[in-house]
Amino acid sequence: MNDSTKIRKEEDGFDKKVLAIIPFVQGYVKHRLYTAETSGIIPRNMYKTNGIIDDAIVKLYEKYKNKIDAIDDLKLKLFALVSDNLDELYKKEEFHKNTVSTSKMLERELTLLKENYAMDLDSDLLLPEELDDISYHQNDREGPSVLYADAEKNIISVLDIYDSRKELNEENRVALNKIYNWLPFETSNILDLFVFGKLNYDEIAEIKDIDRVEVKNIISAVSKNFRKNLN
Repeated sequence: MNDSTKIRKEEDGFDKKVLAIIPFVQGYVKHRLYTAETSGIIPRNMYKTNGIIDDAIVKLYEKYKNKIDAIDDLKLKLFALVSDNLDELYKKEEFHKNTVSTSKMLERELTLLKENYAMDLDSDLLLPEELDDISYHQNDREGPSVLYADAEKNIISVLDIYDSRKELNEENRVALNKIYNWLPFETSNILDLFVFGKLNYDEIAEIKDIDRVEVKNIISAVSKNFRKNLN
């Protein structure tokens, strides 16, 4: 085998691996864009799932072609790149303020979650003594649910927060959406990597460059908040 043939085969192998990992990131990117649109962070239909992924793939080739061969490693690198792209997009559209490290932001958000605050429709934080569950003012809710049916099912299934044999009633559906919408930016991103990206604690920790324990604590705290208000 001459050198040019070997190079072509190596390139073909890398291309096939990239194509194989694209489906893993599509659900995560699609959901992050959808929630950003329905939350008013970005205009509808301005950004496309494939566009975000394509930009990340270009960077993947630039940074890691002929440097990383294992498909699992490439998958994590692509997740990290699309996550970074989405972070930058969000900051450009919504978060025009001084940034802090992901670790510091998560530490602050986790403190709120552990204190079991809940949020009413006017974005006021209510202490547990004032609000035992998220049902407060549920009937006053305006506008459609942010989460589509498949997203609700995925969250319930992956976090195991509700009896999957039972259909969500309207009250529980409103509660689930209110809790999800209340989640701070980095917390919801960790959750989406876990639920829609189907990544484990170690993989998310590597992608976000934080400690595995932080990831576990975030998922645990979010799950407890969901479970408390849905059952």
